[in-house]
Amino acid sequence: MKEEKRTLYECSHARVKGERIYCRKGHPFFPPPGIAHLDIGRLAEGKRLAFKPCQACPDFDFMGPPVDEEDRGWIAKEELA
Repeated sequence: MKEEKRTLYECSHARVKGERIYCRKGHPFFPPPGIAHLDIGRLAEGKRLAFKPCQACPDFDFMGPPVDEEDRGWIAKEELA
């Protein structure tokens, strides 16, 4: 059975401010040099938001089940093609 990865769609510490997604606890989403934020475009397009540091994060706080792929993003898939 495939193990589901933790995503930012499920973590109560993921936040959006302006055009950026960040961790309220201050954890970087990528390893050194420690990129601590993401462009909101990934969220708008409904891309998968499962990052390696989140998988073992001691502060990860599940706020509910994963968001279904068809319910992610607000840019129509046709617009992206």
